[in-house]
Amino acid sequence: MKFRNSHIIIILLFSCCVLNPLKTFASNGNYSDLDTANAAYNKANYIKAIAYYQKFLTGGIESAQAYYNMGNCYFRTNEMGKAILYYEKAEKLSPGDADIQFNLQLANQKITDKVSSDAPIFIYSDWKKFENKYTEKQWAIICISLLCLSLLLFALYLSAANILLRQISFWSGFAIIFFSLFTFYVAHQQYELLNSHDTAIVMTSTVTVNGAPEEKATQLFVIHEGTKVWIVKTEGLWTEIKLANGNQGWLISSDISAI
Repeated sequence: MKFRNSHIIIILLFSCCVLNPLKTFASNGNYSDLDTANAAYNKANYIKAIAYYQKFLTGGIESAQAYYNMGNCYFRTNEMGKAILYYEKAEKLSPGDADIQFNLQLANQKITDKVSSDAPIFIYSDWKKFENKYTEKQWAIICISLLCLSLLLFALYLSAANILLRQISFWSGFAIIFFSLFTFYVAHQQYELLNSHDTAIVMTSTVTVNGAPEEKATQLFVIHEGTKVWIVKTEGLWTEIKLANGNQGWLISSDISAI
């Protein structure tokens, strides 16, 4: 069967349609506040810098650099809970940034609680390093690029006269589709992480975690400022949290700030 040019055009048009959802739109933020914040930051006026970074971010804009600089400001003013909070926010937007990861690790070394994870360390850490190599948009671009490449290979399969070339293009196209689906999964994971708010940082110097959402409940354990927790659910003024080591209990919601 001969492959007509119209079929190739249809495939290429389909590729373009798939690519369209990846368009991004710039936010119209007050960048004068960002410039003022950066200038104050460079002059080591950290209190002023924090105020203007917060003003800039309240416009609905998210910036990894702004979050990172705010983390640095709070680190300099010895407010480790807030420093860790903003380093974590920065890492969500730019997961592969080595400077953010280093400063976050440095800040975590200065807090009281050193909570170890109950997950398999090597497997989990290796997967997270691979997953965080690119942002969700970058993974999505890789996914779409691989999909387009596979479509071109299938077009070559349908149009080629040489049997060997047809076989190579056919199986290569299937293999690339498999990798495209894998990168789609990673992109989706990164997207879910970016848009989730199920983790938080303890903001109060010392917090007693209870066994139930009431003040007179059994006291289970104590955590301190800067500790990262996972939010299980919220009831009224109380939030049920879980630590990396599996310990779980209730605390007052105002004691934590969501990442």
